[in-house]
Amino acid sequence: MNVGVVGLWHLGETVAVLLAALGHNVIGIDIDKKVIQKLNSGVPPIEEPGLRELLAKHLKKGAVSFTDDVSALKDTEALFLTTDTPILEDDTPDVSLLFDIVKNIAPHMRSQALFVVMSQVPVGTTHRLAGALKEANPALNPDIIYLPENLQLGRAVESFLKPDRIVIGADTDRARTRADSLLKNITARRLFMSIVSAEMSKHALNAYLATSLSFIYNISDMCEAVGADVTDVSTALKSDRRIGQDAYLDSSIGFSGGTLMRDLKALMHVADTNKKEIPVISGTMVTNNERRKNIVLRIEKLLGAPFAESRIGILGVTYKPGTSTLRRSLGLEIFGILRKAGADVRVYDPQASGEAFLKETGMKLSRDPYEMAVGCNGVLLITAWPEFKDIDFSKLKESMREPYFFFDARNFLKERENNLKSAGFQYVGIGR
Repeated sequence: MNVGVVGLWHLGETVAVLLAALGHNVIGIDIDKKVIQKLNSGVPPIEEPGLRELLAKHLKKGAVSFTDDVSALKDTEALFLTTDTPILEDDTPDVSLLFDIVKNIAPHMRSQALFVVMSQVPVGTTHRLAGALKEANPALNPDIIYLPENLQLGRAVESFLKPDRIVIGADTDRARTRADSLLKNITARRLFMSIVSAEMSKHALNAYLATSLSFIYNISDMCEAVGADVTDVSTALKSDRRIGQDAYLDSSIGFSGGTLMRDLKALMHVADTNKKEIPVISGTMVTNNERRKNIVLRIEKLLGAPFAESRIGILGVTYKPGTSTLRRSLGLEIFGILRKAGADVRVYDPQASGEAFLKETGMKLSRDPYEMAVGCNGVLLITAWPEFKDIDFSKLKESMREPYFFFDARNFLKERENNLKSAGFQYVGIGR
């Protein structure tokens, strides 16, 4: 099938390449000429394990190509809207860009095209986008699908090709059949439902994950109060089959904005509109916001001195391990919080783009963890890159200053706690 993919950041680049891998002929569209140039030269704008190799393979076969010319959509039988929905400062989504795109592509679409919305949108938006298509081009009679994306940063290829299930939101039998045929080479269970239910399922999933995190944050605080270890408590919870090993029960200093917070805010908006109280969701937001405030108090206690006289190193600033994106990352948020509090902050990350970091912060990334540590009073581990387990902690400490604390905000190096202490660090985790 000839398929168009509009919007080529993390979601779009992955969808375009992997639809080609499923046997379709794919044309990717984006207004950013630099993104197009990168993709056509075999470089994904956002790195994902295995994606670069698949991109090169299918570019060579001619199964995928990229352009900024929307008229290239005229021969596509299916069109995926994969543009990243901008997030405002208050974590609410700004869908105006999606409506601008729809108005731009409508004149170039086939009248019977399958229109698949994968961009993360507030419930009700897909129907509004469909209306905007018809308004911009009254000759259109497309089949409309909402396909909640479930790409996990750092394992996007695997989560697209081998999902636990595929949720397909469609309001007609023909749309369901066409969507099922389009994805036939993905052997996963289909869950068919209405468009609105599919949109709500995406909100509900992320809200559930965020609530799980806020729950373990509360337990973590209680563990610290009584001398228990939250990592042991989490292990006990995950061993119960009603919860499971993949449950979001790893304590930290909070989850970052964007994906999870966007869906929490969307549900809060629905509740406000319909005059409903949702104390579990609102409480989740409060819990996460409080952890941001507590990070300054925690580090100030470890320093034993004013922030203005300190230098702190941050290990890991990308959104998650396995991805190079800095967008809405916890590391960037904490960097800003510490800088605002008066600290001099140095950062190292094994995959973050130095250019992107400079643009976001006005600072350069350190070349390695040892350069980052020079003159630091302490180190804060935020993104749990596997490479950090191989750090020579004695060498890391050599160029640092007192009090030599190592704040492991992910409990990632729990197994190396003795090594850190032997090297002279004051090792501190979360909820332990």
